[in-house]
Amino acid sequence: MPNTVNRAVTADAAAAEPGAASSLTRYQQLAAEFCKQLDEIAATIPKLELTHASTAKFVRSHLNIPTEFLATAIAVVEQVPELLSVNRLDIASARDTLQFIEAFRPVADKVVSVAKSLSDTISARKATLAADALQIYSIAKGLSRDPNSAHIAAMVANLKRDLGRRGRTKGSTNAAKVPPFLPLPTLPVEGGKKAA
Repeated sequence: MPNTVNRAVTADAAAAEPGAASSLTRYQQLAAEFCKQLDEIAATIPKLELTHASTAKFVRSHLNIPTEFLATAIAVVEQVPELLSVNRLDIASARDTLQFIEAFRPVADKVVSVAKSLSDTISARKATLAADALQIYSIAKGLSRDPNSAHIAAMVANLKRDLGRRGRTKGSTNAAKVPPFLPLPTLPVEGGKKAA
């Protein structure tokens, strides 16, 4: 989790400098502490790894194999000396992997659930603020029509600039919607020539 480590270290370094702690918001302090605790928790998981691009296809192509099949394969190798002698499946390592999966799958589900909840909370709070800001923009546009409200007109210009064209956010890569191209119908051919 390199990103969380960097954020936590940066926040710790900032907090160590005199007067730096006051420059962090309450939420930044909470987030830095959360990241630090998350890094400590992650460090307790043995051999935590990320899938590398070179192994991603291999991992993805083997995820649909049922866990029951894996357990049966281990039992079969244990019972058949000929299979044990090919040294293709390490019984101790295989059983350790099954125990790891059984123990940590619910943890992964919980972490995903918390991550989704946090993401949804961020989205909901942004949506609420966005709705309020759009209402303010609409009201300010109305007020700016008064000739005595030049200062409001200037602020509306700033709002319009930062909102972007056609309601798209500034820097959006979404192109304006263009109607799909419809080819012209072909006319029936008579005697090798198109009908007029």
